[in-house]
Amino acid sequence: MSMKLELRFETGEGKNRVIALDQPRTGLTKEDVQTAMEQIIAQDMFTVKGDPLYTKIKGARYVTRTVEDILEAE
Repeated sequence: MSMKLELRFETGEGKNRVIALDQPRTGLTKEDVQTAMEQIIAQDMFTVKGDPLYTKIKGARYVTRTVEDILEAE
């Protein structure tokens, strides 16, 4: 099973953007994640054509994925 933390943002153009982090620390609080996301927005270091890429917090979530092999070639 693999896990990711998805930080979901809105761009200045109203589009959705996601930062996905592999193998995140579990048990993060809402406050921990919100503070980190606010810092990403405040740093304003990600832009596209001069427009800020992350302008508003949309949410955050853990995403887990389980893979079960049925057949593997030799």
